[in-house]
Amino acid sequence: MIISNLHLFTGLNELQNSVSRKTSDFPNKLCDFITTEFQLQSAILFKINANNQLIFQGKSQSARKSFLPNALYKCSVCKFHQNNFDKVLFNSDAKCEIQSTDFVIYESCVRIKTASESFLLKVSQKTPFTQGDREFLEQFGEFLIPYVSNTEGAVVQSELTLSKIVAELANEFRTPTNSIIGFASLLNDDRLTSNQADYVSTIRDNAQKLLSLLNDLIDFARVDGGEITGTQSEINLTNVITDIINPLSEKFKSNGFTFVPSLADDLPPNIKIDHQKLRLVMSNFLSYILYHSPNGEIAVKANLADKNHITITISNKNASMPDRNSLPKALDIMAQKQYSFTSLSYIIAKKYVEVLHGTVATASNRERSTTIRFSLPLDVVDAIEAKILALPKASEGKNKVLVIEDDYATSKLLGNYLNKWGYEPIIVNAGLKALEYLEREQVLAIITDIILPDINGLELLKKIRENKSTKFIPIIVCSVEAEQQKAFLMGAVEYFVKPIKYKDLVEVLTSYKLKKDSNILCVDDDVPTLNLIKEAISSVGYNPVALFQSSKVMETIKDIPLDLAIIDLDMPEINGFELIKLIKSNPKFTNLPIMIYTGKENFEDDLKKIDGLFTELLSKRSSNIEDLASTINAMINRYDEPTTPEEAAKQTDVPKILLVEDYKHSQIIVTRLLKKNNFTSVVVMENGAQAVDQVTKQKFDLILMDMQMPVMNGFEATEKIRMMPEYKETPIIALTAFAMKGDKEKCLESGATDYIPKPIDSQEFVEKVKFYTSDTFIKKA
Repeated sequence: MIISNLHLFTGLNELQNSVSRKTSDFPNKLCDFITTEFQLQSAILFKINANNQLIFQGKSQSARKSFLPNALYKCSVCKFHQNNFDKVLFNSDAKCEIQSTDFVIYESCVRIKTASESFLLKVSQKTPFTQGDREFLEQFGEFLIPYVSNTEGAVVQSELTLSKIVAELANEFRTPTNSIIGFASLLNDDRLTSNQADYVSTIRDNAQKLLSLLNDLIDFARVDGGEITGTQSEINLTNVITDIINPLSEKFKSNGFTFVPSLADDLPPNIKIDHQKLRLVMSNFLSYILYHSPNGEIAVKANLADKNHITITISNKNASMPDRNSLPKALDIMAQKQYSFTSLSYIIAKKYVEVLHGTVATASNRERSTTIRFSLPLDVVDAIEAKILALPKASEGKNKVLVIEDDYATSKLLGNYLNKWGYEPIIVNAGLKALEYLEREQVLAIITDIILPDINGLELLKKIRENKSTKFIPIIVCSVEAEQQKAFLMGAVEYFVKPIKYKDLVEVLTSYKLKKDSNILCVDDDVPTLNLIKEAISSVGYNPVALFQSSKVMETIKDIPLDLAIIDLDMPEINGFELIKLIKSNPKFTNLPIMIYTGKENFEDDLKKIDGLFTELLSKRSSNIEDLASTINAMINRYDEPTTPEEAAKQTDVPKILLVEDYKHSQIIVTRLLKKNNFTSVVVMENGAQAVDQVTKQKFDLILMDMQMPVMNGFEATEKIRMMPEYKETPIIALTAFAMKGDKEKCLESGATDYIPKPIDSQEFVEKVKFYTSDTFIKKA
């Protein structure tokens, strides 16, 4: 537990002020202080009454939301019931009946005894509690005695609004509702009689309706409680409206509905608005009109009310509106399923318009004509700003390289090279400065010397590897001392003895940049769990693509290159089994590795339905975030593993590629690029002699040949391969580092078909490989 002195004293000062003012939120502040300063997952404070019941006092923001002020809780296995104990006592029991979070983590209790009362502090963290943790918490418990003594009656006065109660209870109801839907889906897959199938279908439909109502209740409570605000982003308004209308138009065409969009010519192409809330408002109002209309034409008009407001009008001549002052009646199940609409949807849409500082007007007449008109403020994006916004944005930390070097000339040279290669060098001249920087910022890689003015470089490596937030950052050591073995034991990924071979250094950085650009899809309907998965993905430096609605996955990922998918099984709408089938049915994702991460029980028989479609299975009940992060890292690293010659010999109907390259990081770059683009057969040889021997044992469709290698260089190897009759027309692409004038001609003269300079341009490389392995080229050859 590492404590930042500045944060510690600031936090203690705030606590002291809160105590002196006797503010009602002091218990919550105390728990937040504990989790923040001591890197705990959660903290909850209870007061223990005469009956050994626990009276809830306060909690950290990360704890479960179901704990309510002054609610009573009891644990039958608690060992703190006896009163003859010291001031502070620590206990950790896996059977404890009070769980502070919904995650698989480690929890412990600290009982604190003041002069007249007893308190229980429940804390959790992602790793097991050590003896050192126990001693620290007991000492800290003694420190807390004067603080908790001041909590008497504090929470009694705290304000608990109806909105908060509704939101917290609805959130608690969602978990069992999801379970009902999941188990109903399992029953539906069994051999049921027609009556049983109807019963199960009714259970599932009612549970789906309940889930929709709970989601709307939570939204309503959050809006009513002022928890939701507008967040502007730049969008193309015409595209957004079209994207909302088109799916509805297709879905309800057979029901006699036609959609007639009318978008004014003076609408600006790009505007700033909260597009997520705009989508929700439009979708809810359209569903409302659809529900109250038997059929007919639904007109959707959009125009500028003035230069700062847009007005959108939705109307239907056949819609019959209920009394606007009454709560819309609860809908029957089939209607709710068809229209994605609940009795709260219309009210929530109106609330969201208010959040966006807009207005809503509804009109209905005797001819059953109904119109909903809403206006929203907007900011128009001018042409220059639109071009700037369209530029690709650099990902945080994706190009930053931390250089730890106290020699000015060396650091300057390294910085120049890094700038030339497109990286952002961050140069510090001492190890402790580097550690301070890493506490604040993310980096792609670290380049460090062993000899530093304030700390031994090997000790620095150890500190970086022991820190959870930096343990996965690749460290490259550059030093005048030959300490390779020690450095590798401490976690270095590469070691250069000065003077540095810069052509090799750029290959190392390229290999890790390529890896860190990996996109990982994670789908889980439980938002706290989804956030945990996102944290695990980010902790190893990859990009999470997180979704809690399985129905939106295929549309979201259609234009995203994915490297891994993490899927929950038990989800509403589309369950995990069906989602995995959908993903794998897309040719783009045929070879995408999929990890199942689920808390579902008794799913073994169901896995047979997707046998061969997933790569890894982890249980939420038996793994923590570090297990998940390590598994993710290992699965992403599989792209680096080449195909063995024996495996390649057995493969048919796939292009077989031979890579001849002696440097391991160049091997990683090429293998990863190929495998990410669905080239599954990639055999690697380390010199020309091995390549010449290998091509006599099996036929390859493409050869990628490095030209500078030991034993036998690429020029000689290419000439020997071209002398073999079966390889006279086989494409051979030459790879050369830091190409000089005349290199290309020399490569082509030796028999190469084409030429790619290093460092490799990923897009050019992949395009050439696809061309030379295409049916068109093979037929020409």
